[in-house]
Amino acid sequence: MKKTWKKILCVVMAMVLVAGIASVLSACSQKVILVWGPDDHKEIYMEYLEKFAAEHEEELAGYKFNYAGSGDAGAYDAMATDPRSGAGVYTFANDQMANLRNLGALAVVSGANLTWSESNNIAAAVDATKLSDGKSYAYPLQADNGYYMYYNKAAFRGTAIWDENKKNVDGTMGDLKDGYTFREMYAALQAQTGTEGYAGHPVTTWNKGVVTWPMGDSWYDSGVFFAVGGDYNVAYDAKGKQTNADAWFGYTLPDGASGYRDGDFTIGKNAFECFKNSITLSNDSLAISPNYLYSDGSGFPLNDYITYYSDVNDAQHWGETPLAAAMCGTWKAKELQAAWGENYAATVLPVLENDAGQHFTMKNFAGYKHMGVNPQCSFVTSAPTDEAAARLNLLHELAQYLCGPEISVARYNKTGAGPANKQALEDPAVAADAALLALNAQYDRVCVYPEGYHGYEYEFDATENSDGTISYTRRLVEKKGGDPVGNGLGFRTQDSVPANYWTPIQNFANVLHQEIVDGKLDNFSESKIEQYLAQLQADIQAAAQ
Repeated sequence: MKKTWKKILCVVMAMVLVAGIASVLSACSQKVILVWGPDDHKEIYMEYLEKFAAEHEEELAGYKFNYAGSGDAGAYDAMATDPRSGAGVYTFANDQMANLRNLGALAVVSGANLTWSESNNIAAAVDATKLSDGKSYAYPLQADNGYYMYYNKAAFRGTAIWDENKKNVDGTMGDLKDGYTFREMYAALQAQTGTEGYAGHPVTTWNKGVVTWPMGDSWYDSGVFFAVGGDYNVAYDAKGKQTNADAWFGYTLPDGASGYRDGDFTIGKNAFECFKNSITLSNDSLAISPNYLYSDGSGFPLNDYITYYSDVNDAQHWGETPLAAAMCGTWKAKELQAAWGENYAATVLPVLENDAGQHFTMKNFAGYKHMGVNPQCSFVTSAPTDEAAARLNLLHELAQYLCGPEISVARYNKTGAGPANKQALEDPAVAADAALLALNAQYDRVCVYPEGYHGYEYEFDATENSDGTISYTRRLVEKKGGDPVGNGLGFRTQDSVPANYWTPIQNFANVLHQEIVDGKLDNFSESKIEQYLAQLQADIQAAAQ
C-alpha cells in the first residue's frame, strides 16, 4: 500500500514538474512588445498594459508587454539605433517628431484614428502632432510641457511685491504683483527683517531664500530670446531633412547687407541685458545676487532647505538656504507642494527688463508630449502580410487607450502630468490644479513691445511645393511699442527646432553667467557683445542635416 502511494506521489510530482517546466518554457517563449515612457510612469503604464492585454488575449497571444524608460526626451536617440528593435508605442517630446518621422518610426494617424484624436483631445495638442506636410504622426498625450514660476507664499507675503488683494490662479487671495521682476524678487527677500526667517530660522544675508531659474538650460533660455522678439524658422526637403535654418536671436539684416556688422542688434542686446538683469543686483552693481541660485535644468532639491553656494566679492558662503521660488514645470508640482504645504503657489513668469527699464513679458517654450506608433517594430514586421495591418491597427488602439481619460487622470494623480485629453481635463482635481492653471495663465498672457521700442522681426511667406514641401520667403518687418511680440501671447510653440539649436544657446547663457560670477562683466564692450550674438546666430544657422 505504501509503495502504491509512493508511485502515485511520484507520478503527481512528475506531472507538476512537467507542468511547471511547460509554464516556464511558455513564458520564456513569449515575444515582447516594448512600450517606452518616463521611468517614473512605469508603474502606471504596466497596470494599464496588463488590463489591455487581458482584454485582447487572442490578438496578443504569444506576446507580453515590457516597459523601458526610454520615452520622452530619450525617444529619438533610442529609436535611432534601430527602429526594428524599438518600442511598438512610445512617448516623445514633439520637437523630435520630424526626426522620428525620418527614421520611419512614426505611423501616420489618419481616417478613424485621426477622428478619434481630434474628437478626444484639445485642438492645440492635436495641431502639434502635425508636420509641414499636414499629416498627423502621433496622438496627443500631455499638454503641459512648459514652465512658469513656483513660489513659497511665506517668502514673499508682506513684501513690496506682494498683493494681498490679488487673486491667485487657484482662487485664493494674495499673489505676487502683476509685472514683478527678478530683481524685485531678490529685493523682497533681502528686505526681510526680524529674528525669524520664513522657515523658522534666524534671518541672515544668506538664508533669506533663493530664486532658481535654469540659466544653464537652453529650453528656458529660449524664453528670454522669444520675449524680446528673437525666433527661428526651419525648412525641410521631401524626406524631412533640414535644408535651411533662419534665426534672429542676435540681429536682423536689411536687404543688401554684407555682414552682421550691418545688422540691427536690438533683439540681441535686449536679450543680453535681460539675461544679465535677471541674476544681478542692479545696473550699478553687477555682482550676482546672493538670492539667485544657478541651475542647469537637471533639477533642484525639493525639501524645505537646499545647500547653497555663491561666490560673491571673492568670498565663499556656504549654508542652508530656503528655496523661495523656482522656475520649472508640472513634473515638480507634487514634490514642491509636499515640501511647502499651504504656502505652495504658482504663477506666471517674471517680467524681464533691459538697462533702459523697458519691460518684456518672458515667454515659455511650450512643448507637448505625444504617443507614437512604430510601424517598424517587430510585432508588426514579423507578422504574415495579411496580419501586419491588423497588428498595426492594434498598436493604434493601444496608443489611444494609453492616451485615454482614465489613464490620463491616473498619470496626473501619480506624477502631476497635465492631460491633453478633454475628458481628463474635466476631472475636478485636474481642473483645480494650481500648476496647470499657472501654465495656462502664462499661455494666455499678452506679449507686446514696450513703449518707445523700435526694432525688427522676420516674417515668412510660405509656399507649398508640388512634392509637399514648404518654401519660405523672408521679410523684414518693423516693430514698435504696442506691437505684438511673435504671436502676441506668453508662449512660443516648440515645433521642430534647427538641427544645431540647443547647444549654442546654452553655451551663450553659460558664458555670460560665468563672466558675471567672475566679476568680468565690465569687460563686455558693445563690439564684444555683438560678436557673441553673431556667433550664436551663425552656430544655429550653420548645420543643415
